[in-house]
Amino acid sequence: MKIVIFGAAGATGRNVVERALEQEHKVTAFDKHIAPLTMQHPNLRLVQGDIFDPAQVEKAIVDQDVVISVLGVRPGVMIPVCSEGTKNIIAAMQKLGVKRFISQSAFAVAALDGEWREVPYLPLILPFFPKVKAMFADKVLQEQEILSSNLDWIIVRPAKLTDGPRTGEFKVHDPLMIGPFAKISRADVAEFLLQQVIDDTYLHKIPRLKY
Repeated sequence: MKIVIFGAAGATGRNVVERALEQEHKVTAFDKHIAPLTMQHPNLRLVQGDIFDPAQVEKAIVDQDVVISVLGVRPGVMIPVCSEGTKNIIAAMQKLGVKRFISQSAFAVAALDGEWREVPYLPLILPFFPKVKAMFADKVLQEQEILSSNLDWIIVRPAKLTDGPRTGEFKVHDPLMIGPFAKISRADVAEFLLQQVIDDTYLHKIPRLKY
């Protein structure tokens, strides 16, 4: 498969790129800062680009089979990378006829979109951290953009991310209670995201992941 990965140089993105190459996919890795992507592989194409530039996004999606988004920002960053970037991704996919869109979201979205029973502690905490709340609010907007599209989408909400190893053993459900100490490794999230490339089990669904 030919897969373009947006946010490829982030901590989760690097895991997705490495695992995709191990599975012999042809990978286009798109990020504003590609320096963290130090691996070399004949099936890897690095693209330094701006997710806010529709033309650059469209160029990266040309001739791809699947789009994976692991867009994100550091805590406290207020730029709407996820929602605005996803708008550009969706527009390009629709123009080019690419249908499969797999997007990582965040478990905290449940606290802001009416599903707070999955994370009953977060609505009490988030008001004290307005920048963090704004970061997750951007994820809510991102999900809304995907839900209103006509793509073959899958939105994945993992628990708190760690740098642990890939285990292949985790819980997947929709909905799923995610407590304050729930976690999952980025390596396992990467594995799950790539499983969705050909698996329709969670098509048009929002699976949650945790150990």
